[in-house]
Amino acid sequence: MGITVAQLAKLETNPLRKGVIMNLLRKAKIMEVLPFTNVNALKSIALRWRTLPTVDFRQLNAGYTSNETGDTEQVWESVYGFGGDITFDRVLDKIAGSMITDPKQLQMDMKLAAMAFHFNDYFINGDHANEPDGFEGLKKRVAGMPTRQTIGFAAANAAAADPTASAAAARSFLDNLEKMNTYTNGGQVNAYFCNEGMLWGVGRVVRYIQASGGNLLSTTTDSFGRTIPTLWNAPLVDVGLKKDQSTEIITETEVAGDAGQDATSIYGVSFNEEQGVTGIQLAPMEVYDPLAGGELSTQPSKMTRIDWWLGLAGFGSYGITRGWNVEGAANWT
Repeated sequence: MGITVAQLAKLETNPLRKGVIMNLLRKAKIMEVLPFTNVNALKSIALRWRTLPTVDFRQLNAGYTSNETGDTEQVWESVYGFGGDITFDRVLDKIAGSMITDPKQLQMDMKLAAMAFHFNDYFINGDHANEPDGFEGLKKRVAGMPTRQTIGFAAANAAAADPTASAAAARSFLDNLEKMNTYTNGGQVNAYFCNEGMLWGVGRVVRYIQASGGNLLSTTTDSFGRTIPTLWNAPLVDVGLKKDQSTEIITETEVAGDAGQDATSIYGVSFNEEQGVTGIQLAPMEVYDPLAGGELSTQPSKMTRIDWWLGLAGFGSYGITRGWNVEGAANWT
């Protein structure tokens, strides 16, 4: 298993690259928990189980009657160039000390925020049908898995579940979360991903029925000392907003079972190379000056480039679950 970007930041010695990684982590909370494994090609093969080998009982001094081997299928995964160029007028080097905010750093921070929001969006919503130049996210991947990996919090043709409508509804909500926990690689859940309303909503349901015990809710801290809630000891991560800084990545306007547009989802994920997903990269993120201290030929500007060839790789058929048809928390009773 690879290492997370947060772990890489602790090992990084180059000040520029370390600063870029840390600022990226502030907005891309997914990178706190998602491990990355190095690959050596633009396309790599992941193997997924199809059928398991046969086994049998035998009598003393008798052989096994069958010797069929298991069958796998190949899944091709790719890495994609991700990053951007930050250009700034050379004169900013001369006036930065006289300004409250360093304009070069401001441009860098804005670029990193855009990268973080874009990565978070693709991690959930990436789809080659809409954008072939990026990786496919959890929503598309779980749709191709066995139907048990998609868990309805209400019947398939019913209105989205309101977890605080009654004590019974609250218990059903927690029961479905526990089902997600069990169905995600046999309970080996490394993180849950949701929107802001669901992040608060889980605790709201627990308080509503005064539930306790079972290690249901606790907290941990991230690389910046921020408190992160956990669900059965797995971080509960709000994936946040798209690059427009207003639209939620996991919306509260998904289509519910009754065709109403008032539902949301939560995803459980195992980071595992047998039954789960992992990040893949050609090499760790590169941050460099492509002009070697010089200027663009067309204008008196300097440049910093961020270039990172990355993707997601999926293994097996049971490493992701999606809980759907639950009402957006803003509309709960």
